[in-house]
Amino acid sequence: MANIKQQKKRILVAERQRVENIRYRSSIKTAFRRLIDAVQSGDAKAVEAAHQHYISLVDRAAAKRALHEKTAARKKSRATRVIARGPQVEETKKRRVTRKTATKAAPKKAAEAPVEEAPVEETAVAEAAEAATDEAPAAEEKKAPAKKPAAKKAPAKKPAAKKDEAPAEEPAAEADAPADES
Repeated sequence: MANIKQQKKRILVAERQRVENIRYRSSIKTAFRRLIDAVQSGDAKAVEAAHQHYISLVDRAAAKRALHEKTAARKKSRATRVIARGPQVEETKKRRVTRKTATKAAPKKAAEAPVEEAPVEETAVAEAAEAATDEAPAAEEKKAPAKKPAAKKAPAKKPAAKKDEAPAEEPAAEADAPADES
């Protein structure tokens, strides 16, 4: 926290400027969305009015230094490209249905639809069984890494088996050792 009077004033001024800059940027974003809506509608007069309003907001923000000069130029250029491109057909992206979402979505649909109780229970039981089978391989996969360290321990035991054989070889090694010493 500032303890000098001038710094306290400067903090207050900076806060006011920050809020004002946020207002400029927010209004520019809103104006751009309205410009796009006007372009989508196809009304030439609405497009021209929205474009003029957008350009004036961007220029005013650049003059007040809420936006950098080049940022303002880029935004105006983008608006011009949107107008030149014209109305666009919006394609919605289809979501991929996974097993997990399919099993979750099916009980909701079954609960919403007025269907006899017996088929709903059979469906729920079948879905629960599918979910259990889906979860079972996952559980086995989780267990598999636990088995891998056990497999690594097994080779460690094999040298222990060699130790059993090693005493037979050790006397030969001991016989060589005294020969080297003498």
